[in-house]
Amino acid sequence: MKLQTWKPRLIIAWLVMGALTPLSAQILDIDPAFPNVEDSVTIIYDATQGNGALTGVSPVYAHAGVITDQSNSPTDWKFVQGNWGTPDSKVLMEDIGNNKHRIKYHIRSFYGIPVGTNVQQLSFVFRNATGSIVGRAPDGSDIYYDLYAPGQLAAAILSPGESVNLVEGGDSIRIKAEASDSSTLSLLANGTLIAQTQGRVMDTYFSPPAGSDYLVEFVADNGSTTVRDTIKVFTRPDLVVLDPPGLTEPGVTYLNDSTVRLALLAPDKQYVYALGEFNQWEPSSSAFMNRTNDGRLYWLDITGLIPGKEYAYQFFIDGSLKVADPFAEKILDPWNDPWIPATSYPNLKPYPTGKTTGIVSVLQTAQVPYQWQTATYTRPSVDDLVIYELLVRDFSQERTFQVLIDSLDYLQNLGITAIELMPIMEFEGNESWGYNPMHFFATDKYYGPEERLKALIDSCHARGMAVILDMVLNHAFGQCPLVQMYWDGSKPTSNSPWFNTDATHPFNVGFDFNHESGDTKYFVDRVLRYWVEEFRFDGYRMDLSKGFTQVNNPTDVGAWSSYDPSRIALLERMYNELKTVDPDVYFILEHFANNTEEKELSEKGMLLWGNLVHSYNEATMGYLGGSNFDWISHQKRGWNDPHVVGYMESHDEERLMYKNLEFGNSNGTYSTKNLNTALARMEQAVAFFLTIPGPKMMWQFGEYGYDYSIDFNGRVGNKPVRWDYLNNPNRLKLYKAYSAVGQLRQSSDAFETDNFNLDVGGAIKRIWLSHPDMDVMVIGNFDVINQNGTPSFQSTGWWYDYFSGDSLNVTDQNMTMSLAPGEFHIYTDRRLTTPDVTLNTYDLLQQHPFRMQLAPNPASFSTEIRYTLPVSDEVTIRMMDWQGRILKEEKRGRQLAGEQVWTLELPGDRSSGMYLIQIQAGTLSEQAKLLLY
Repeated sequence: MKLQTWKPRLIIAWLVMGALTPLSAQILDIDPAFPNVEDSVTIIYDATQGNGALTGVSPVYAHAGVITDQSNSPTDWKFVQGNWGTPDSKVLMEDIGNNKHRIKYHIRSFYGIPVGTNVQQLSFVFRNATGSIVGRAPDGSDIYYDLYAPGQLAAAILSPGESVNLVEGGDSIRIKAEASDSSTLSLLANGTLIAQTQGRVMDTYFSPPAGSDYLVEFVADNGSTTVRDTIKVFTRPDLVVLDPPGLTEPGVTYLNDSTVRLALLAPDKQYVYALGEFNQWEPSSSAFMNRTNDGRLYWLDITGLIPGKEYAYQFFIDGSLKVADPFAEKILDPWNDPWIPATSYPNLKPYPTGKTTGIVSVLQTAQVPYQWQTATYTRPSVDDLVIYELLVRDFSQERTFQVLIDSLDYLQNLGITAIELMPIMEFEGNESWGYNPMHFFATDKYYGPEERLKALIDSCHARGMAVILDMVLNHAFGQCPLVQMYWDGSKPTSNSPWFNTDATHPFNVGFDFNHESGDTKYFVDRVLRYWVEEFRFDGYRMDLSKGFTQVNNPTDVGAWSSYDPSRIALLERMYNELKTVDPDVYFILEHFANNTEEKELSEKGMLLWGNLVHSYNEATMGYLGGSNFDWISHQKRGWNDPHVVGYMESHDEERLMYKNLEFGNSNGTYSTKNLNTALARMEQAVAFFLTIPGPKMMWQFGEYGYDYSIDFNGRVGNKPVRWDYLNNPNRLKLYKAYSAVGQLRQSSDAFETDNFNLDVGGAIKRIWLSHPDMDVMVIGNFDVINQNGTPSFQSTGWWYDYFSGDSLNVTDQNMTMSLAPGEFHIYTDRRLTTPDVTLNTYDLLQQHPFRMQLAPNPASFSTEIRYTLPVSDEVTIRMMDWQGRILKEEKRGRQLAGEQVWTLELPGDRSSGMYLIQIQAGTLSEQAKLLLY
């Protein structure tokens, strides 16, 4: 009996890895083959089949239920039996050897099904005693088996056990079929009778020739009723060795609005089919791909496509493996896409359920290109870089690119000149930091359509802000098709064109790319070129770049960090190739290697992460021994260029405020564990951070003192979004201090000077900047007690305190001043506008107070409005035309602070075009554009 994964009947997919023969075993063997609810059944589970998770496990327990006419969905189990996670004797299966397990029961009695209930299917998963190991269908779904009405004539082809079968031409296929009652049994191939008998069972053979496609029908006729079951049989044609016309690269080549060329690099593979919605997912002769003369590339032209329509497709390799296109720019994921809200990704193409399994790729001819609005744009210089590293997932509850667009005022006011996005290419799962990549050319749909990503970059460029992409090319994870294509069951095979069998360095995660391989170099160059050309990213932060080596140091951390000329050569080749696309591209390395190696990479034009987290955090906590942060200076490192991207927080390190509050130092009543004191210490830290010349990076929400541990909810787990922190005056003051120092940095070339000195190792820390525009002197006491300090001003005369506006007439450059713990000053020899760090929350949030989102947009009948209310207030929502005339107004009454959702029904008596949606709460107001059609 065939196993089903949905209702109506869908057979467990023939594309399961290992399904090489038409006689592939089934997960369940059930007797009788056509059970009804009054039958006693024997169920034998083969643990080696399906996902194979319980292979070698004993005892095994069934977790059993039924699908009835009262089920709300095809997976809504009723009358479930089995106490999960316990050795429940009722569902204990008998181990009958050879990884097979048996259980017997009377269906109605076992489940306790009331008379009158229409039972449609039996449903199963299987487990070990604790439930920590679960046996399922090959794609991870539950296992289903049809029930029949008593006396109902039924027929099924039992072997082969798949609805679609790929075999070798000339092979003799055993076809075993059964009916529920004695009948005339007939077997037909493409309508031609090939066998006939009387009874309940037919057992015969069929030998199709090579390159042929057959619909095989089993027909049972008892004189009053005729029923049938069908399978399809395809035989592999002879391989065509042919080079494609013109240049063909792996992936999709769009030849015209109705024709594409699909190509897969697959050396050492015997044959490949291109399967998809354009050929009903069937391995017919027309889906068989040509192979180039060098034996490495498989290709096929697909014609007759509807312009603008999305088509899902996969590659089927050697009759045993299906993979999505490694170069696909969009994929569909059956396990994770269902959890993507329609408000994040409207009108997402449905997964082709029942047609295939696993991740599929998507192509689309006649795509409408994104219309870039920013024609000219000057990229910030390296000296001007103040990078804001962020994770889209944890930046807002909405978790979308659109929210970032709506937040650009906030970031620009902070003095940010570049945004660095943690990985946004398709990674495994939805809730991730993104360092588990699987598809390197596809934007992760959890954050929104790729057009919204382009709109984000476009909007940043319109403001003069750069956008940098965190790129993961040290490794890939198991759902990556490049990994799957050459896989021995636990790791990549030795003939993989892209991966090392074992990682060459000690901190690897996933599967380690072999960067010496020509195929890896080609792949890397394609990836880096794509995001710069297609999305206009300004550069990359290269994750774990020290791992780009074939020098084998799998366990020795010290040796891995040693000077490695081969690694330098690999990175230089990669960087130089990228510069042919964009000569001024940023190329930032997370390297942390020998300083000689880092200096050499810097001199070649690359930037390198400078981790000063420990030193700054020691200073903010009030501990002095490890608080020297002069390594943030390229000059201290002996480098010729300011290529250290210094940071005092990053995604990878513990949050400064968390450690301040947990482990801070104290003296008497002064304690850095006190919230307001700790926030003030952060103001002091940023004054000694952004004023030092060279590129800098901030981690999201450090500017208002985010204090949840990096390990809250697990290291890479979701973190609370706390925009409400800005309602705290001291946190808001910290934001304004960050902003003030950021704006100061942008206001003068003094902060790009080469003539600077640092004395930042003790309790009294000092910075001196000298430049024709102005001189700057920064002094602060990082101790928890009063200290006397000598500013050593560069000159006598009038100096001005940036934050207070006070003036100081320096007559003695060696004067001393008494500094309270945490006290600091930024002095300039030119009077500047004193920043206002006392603005209230409403002032800060005035432009985008609600971070409003509309979806769908464009809309026709209604749109869902998502917004965050900063404080509790009465809310009014209006729809207006461009002349400001109110077309609709709805008062929502008083709402609590936090996230809100409202569906606005659109008036029917209006024309298509652009309108305004306005939210008002108290003195706060925000508008967004809504396009109606």
